[in-house]
Amino acid sequence: MPIQYVKGSFAKIGDSVFEFGIKNTEGSGKVKISPFVFLDGEDLTGRSLIKINNQNFKKIDQAIDLDITMGEVITIRMEPAKTIPPGAHTIKILINVMYPLWTSFETEFKVKI
Repeated sequence: MPIQYVKGSFAKIGDSVFEFGIKNTEGSGKVKISPFVFLDGEDLTGRSLIKINNQNFKKIDQAIDLDITMGEVITIRMEPAKTIPPGAHTIKILINVMYPLWTSFETEFKVKI
């Protein structure tokens, strides 16, 4: 699988902000991506941010240019509009790559709050 959840990376930050890491296992280089973030089937893309290593967070929008190295961890921060109850939840990440080639990667994993 090209995208791997970094086990143990899921963390609650403040009242309703969550962060987790995914690892790039596909390759290195400059890419243009269109990522989507879902929590329990709800699209949180517009309420999510992304960063690589020590860079600043960027709002996830239609297309993001990244310069990424194989093995780097991508941190995603979700800010749901409503309170997420304790228990098990499913996060799904879909990444459409638009440059240098067109492909899609998807992963889904369970976390506990």
